[in-house]
Amino acid sequence: MWSKAAWVAAVVALGCGSGSAGPDIPLADASDAGDGGAVLEEAFAPDDTAGEADAPRPPPVFTRPDKGPPVTPEEVAAATALYLEILRDTRYFDVVEERAHGWPESDPQGRYWFATWWSGVRVIKQDGRVTYLHSADGADNNGMRTGPILAAACFAHALWGDRAPLVRRLVRGFNSWVLAMEREAGPDTGVLMARAHYPESVTSQDGGREVFIDYSLNRPGEDNGATIYVHNPDNPYCGNIYIKNKRSKDDIGHMLLALAFLPACTADADPAFREDLDLLDTLYGVWVRRVEDDGWRIATVDRDWNVYWPEEDLAFFIELGNIECKAMLAIRLAGRGDEGPLQCGDGLSALDEVQGLKNDFHQIQRSFHEAAAALAFLRGRPDLADAMLHGLAWRLDTLMDARESDHPPALPGDQDLAELVMMSAAVGVPLTSREVRFLHARIADAHQTYLAEGMKPHYHVFDPATPDGEYAFTPDAGGFFWRYVGALLGVCASPYRNPTSRPVLDCDAVRDAGS
Repeated sequence: MWSKAAWVAAVVALGCGSGSAGPDIPLADASDAGDGGAVLEEAFAPDDTAGEADAPRPPPVFTRPDKGPPVTPEEVAAATALYLEILRDTRYFDVVEERAHGWPESDPQGRYWFATWWSGVRVIKQDGRVTYLHSADGADNNGMRTGPILAAACFAHALWGDRAPLVRRLVRGFNSWVLAMEREAGPDTGVLMARAHYPESVTSQDGGREVFIDYSLNRPGEDNGATIYVHNPDNPYCGNIYIKNKRSKDDIGHMLLALAFLPACTADADPAFREDLDLLDTLYGVWVRRVEDDGWRIATVDRDWNVYWPEEDLAFFIELGNIECKAMLAIRLAGRGDEGPLQCGDGLSALDEVQGLKNDFHQIQRSFHEAAAALAFLRGRPDLADAMLHGLAWRLDTLMDARESDHPPALPGDQDLAELVMMSAAVGVPLTSREVRFLHARIADAHQTYLAEGMKPHYHVFDPATPDGEYAFTPDAGGFFWRYVGALLGVCASPYRNPTSRPVLDCDAVRDAGS
């Protein structure tokens, strides 16, 4: 954990100019670029106002010169076939349906049901019955996992129209992190967000599957340096619960990015789901505005429910040197729809992609950078989005060049870089042939490792033929982290994808495949 003083020292040592950390990416004529598939019409509509002096001109479609040997249609088709086999043979979205949990909709008492993707959970099958046992230290940064899984479910529903219930459960999971901080009695704390929260243990019958969700070790659990357990005995939605108190900024970028993708899959939301979405807009709008109004700090409560602002860097944003300007921009766009006084340029600072800083720092900054680009498009700020795409493209070029150098860095690893490449594409960066080949290599890695014989039982825990034992809650393998396996569908389903991108998948074949 870095203190404010450590941040200042790092910025002074490296220098903190207000300009870009990298070169400008040239804009080329879009007519010279390859076929990138369909794109949100409003974002990339052609200019019909030429010659009208008073009419504003939309920005040109952001393009990049290609790098690397061109990828053939046959290579795209082969990668697509492998990827679809991964989704099918891992039962990816069915496993997500089975494992994502929080409180069951089948609860006869009718309390607030929701689903989250957790850390610190063991899957234990004994005498044919399945238990999700949560560890005493609890989950941290659930948004870092639930965010991309929500995005993946949204993309799947946009393509195949069959995942609305999963999207809704995960949206309610986002809502639950804020609702958990409310009390029937006690001081008015304003809108806050929990790191995680733990109701009573419960047996779920959702989806016709019986699973015992064991929260007993978290009531209360074991505190650590980042968070403590706080008792909330009278939550109006979940009853007698324990919360982990300090919401970290670490996963907020992933969460805001997922929220920016929701228009892709919610146009057909039924009235009940629409109420959940409206509540999401309200809760997160108020929460992000509070973060800005509190001087870019994330408030929480102590054991006595006194509001305070933690001093650790997990709970405040660094304004010096524009280090976290892109994070503040994403929050500002989510809450107020514009950049206000923020001047973030292309979203880069002197610390971005500097070797030697911890990998987590870079991953956090990349997620906010991606979220700022998507939210800029969502809020109708295409010029601002274009600037963010310049910065993301610089990140890709810098990291890819480093990998091809005589002394390639150890970090980021393949899975972290795959996350950056696929999510940059989903928010509007056109991929080069070099980046497409990198993703195709990750698909090949994932196909080999996720479909290895020893992995198969992890995808069939509820099958009577699967023996008693312990199975991975998150069955990570090679190529992509589990949480991002389904998010690759964004290259076909994201509303912000760029028409000049070199294609990663055959999107017609993906649509025809169903889920």
